[in-house]
Amino acid sequence: MSALEGFLLSGRAADLILLIVAAEAAALFFLRVRRGASVPLSRWLSPLLAGAALVVALRLALSGGEAGPMALALAVAGVAHVAGYRGRWQP
Repeated sequence: MSALEGFLLSGRAADLILLIVAAEAAALFFLRVRRGASVPLSRWLSPLLAGAALVVALRLALSGGEAGPMALALAVAGVAHVAGYRGRWQP
């Protein structure tokens, strides 16, 4: 197994992605607070939450997690995804 395969299959890549998503959310929140409420929270929070929940489901699958938590993570991703669309389609 190559180093890249080990990195991907061990779940460490998913952990790194979650760390990057958390840093992105913190940076966006900091900019929002510092510059004022220029972009509605739902515009960037729901896509980040959906992506993070999908990565959590991936991490659980790679680590041999149980089906229940994986299903919950996928459900959270779906709800966040729909909430993001709903927020963009409102007049």
